[in-house]
Amino acid sequence: MYQSGARNSDVSADPYDNNGGFYVDGDGNVVASNEVSNEADGWSVTAIWDMTDALASKFIYSDRSSEYGAGLDDDSVESTIFTYPETGFADQKSAEYQLTGNFGNWDFVAGLYWFKEKGANLQDPNWFLGGAGVLGLGQKTKSKAIYANVGFQVTDTVRLSGGARYTKDKKEASVNINNFLNETNSRKWDDTSWEIAVAWDINSRMHFYGTIQNGYQSGQFPPRPYCLFGSVDEDQPGNLSRPNCFEANDNVTATNYEIGLKGTPLDNFQMSIAAFYTDYSDLPYQVSESIGGGFNTVNLIVDQTSKGLEWESTWAATENFTLYTTLGYIDADVDDPSPVAVAPLTPKWTASISPQYITPLSNGGELMVRVDWSYRDDMFGEPTSDPARHTAIDSRSLFNVDITYTEPAGKWSLSAYGRNVFNKKYDNARLFPTDYVLVILNNDLSEFGLRWVYHIGG
Repeated sequence: MYQSGARNSDVSADPYDNNGGFYVDGDGNVVASNEVSNEADGWSVTAIWDMTDALASKFIYSDRSSEYGAGLDDDSVESTIFTYPETGFADQKSAEYQLTGNFGNWDFVAGLYWFKEKGANLQDPNWFLGGAGVLGLGQKTKSKAIYANVGFQVTDTVRLSGGARYTKDKKEASVNINNFLNETNSRKWDDTSWEIAVAWDINSRMHFYGTIQNGYQSGQFPPRPYCLFGSVDEDQPGNLSRPNCFEANDNVTATNYEIGLKGTPLDNFQMSIAAFYTDYSDLPYQVSESIGGGFNTVNLIVDQTSKGLEWESTWAATENFTLYTTLGYIDADVDDPSPVAVAPLTPKWTASISPQYITPLSNGGELMVRVDWSYRDDMFGEPTSDPARHTAIDSRSLFNVDITYTEPAGKWSLSAYGRNVFNKKYDNARLFPTDYVLVILNNDLSEFGLRWVYHIGG
């Protein structure tokens, strides 16, 4: 930024004004670079066959498509220096067959799953350090799986279950940078994941559960592989030597241990509490930097453990007043030799408190007043707590308000609402590519309005 001639005095005094957001195309037209559009459609069909009293089968097929337009103006100065307008699409198809059975104390579900996706995004043109360029990415994904889960009712109050799933994935990816560097690559993954669980009805009010789950996710190709400029060879296809950085990482695996307690210990009090410990292997964190050719984003592969608690409750203090609460705590430990390594975008504490009061009206209707307070602890925008990178994100609190009138028959309601009523402005993410800090601000500034809901049918 500094080398391109930009100075802090060129940045808008209002951080929500990016002081640009447009570019001039080859025909001299002014084009918005950050317009957002989205179009999606899809359909699905489900067939169910009750084969016998004990056996049933189900088939589900779905087809989904989406297109979008979006963009970023990262420089926040009037000149077009770092600007990335983008369009993209995704087409998905999936099919699943399930067989379920119930034989007294025993039950099971087994199935086959198939998934196919084709998608791409294009930035043409985009600007890095003032020069127009092109970035095109495409990917085809195929996934197949077979799974089964068996449950056994040990006693009237204790149930055991266990299952396994075998998955095969394949991804074919391509990239075009500035119509000069072209690369394709593919990779296959397969893994078996499993689960064992116990559920115990302590009494008619309270229930305990415990699970051990092993999960799997296929690897990823670099999302912005400008690292390819380090492998330029004009004597090779695509002007690239091989191997190069356009490779997918290993599959991600995680083993999660969780216990929980939920139920209604009192007539007017519902609660659930859970404690978990998760061990991740080969977890990818995206890291971005500005290099000679562009804004490079690659996957930093780490191992990580996370442990935490989750709480939810509903307290009906009176017939009219109810208090809803949530609380979350997570402590993530990244296995990395760097003393400043942290889990990015991971607040240690989250919480919400929502009091609600309902007033019966003389006409048989009711008036509800509800206030929602939510809290998110501070965190870091990158997988490092190094203060020199300026990516610390402050905590934030938000308030919402709803005042709703419901007519006597419950057919319709009219609400006056406020979202982020105190117009809190906060950071959602922070990156430090080189000599500037890229801040992603919240887009949920204050909103006030009316909402009318009508219920059709009975």
